[in-house]
Amino acid sequence: MFSNNKKESLKAQESIERIKLIRTIILIAVFMVVIICVLIIALRITSSTRKEPKPQLTSTTINQQLANCSKLTTAELTYNGLVRFSEGDIPLINQNSFSMIYTATATAGIDISKAESTVTDTEIIITLPPCEVQEINVNPDSLEFFDEKTSLFNPSKKTDVVTAIQYAENDVKTKADLDSLINRAKSQTELIINGIIKPIAEGRNITIHYNDINDTHDKN
Repeated sequence: MFSNNKKESLKAQESIERIKLIRTIILIAVFMVVIICVLIIALRITSSTRKEPKPQLTSTTINQQLANCSKLTTAELTYNGLVRFSEGDIPLINQNSFSMIYTATATAGIDISKAESTVTDTEIIITLPPCEVQEINVNPDSLEFFDEKTSLFNPSKKTDVVTAIQYAENDVKTKADLDSLINRAKSQTELIINGIIKPIAEGRNITIHYNDINDTHDKN
């Protein structure tokens, strides 16, 4: 009888051990499932928040942005002038003369296709061609002549109008304040280029040079 009780006790103990083992296995399995789920969620979050690397800013990128402007006219001047024209030196014989008032416009800017750029980790350097007068246009409809004198052997002709326009263009170059026009064009050019480059500069300092002068302009 004692032997039977011992056997029953051993069986009961074995049953308890099996139950504990099963519980341990179940707990380990549940733990592993939880770990796997956490890893999957973490990977998904990492994938969704990972940003694609930004393309590297290069001189080519800058030049492409500037090329969209092509020939850049940034300032205009309207000039009203007076020209006295005289041809020949003998009054009444071969001398033609007249006075003329006119209106002309002059524009200034740069050929931005010639711009060059250098990009570093902290700075974008833009080197521009000279800012210069691009065009002088005399309005033919604005021409008014007076004090006209003609000669017997050199009568005034319509071709004198062409000559008068050439005189007017030279008069603009000589008397108009083209230096101020060029300075205004430079200021406007720098504002425009800064507006183009700053959005892609990624915090870099923007420095503008002109290859005809030693001036340096920082634009931030």
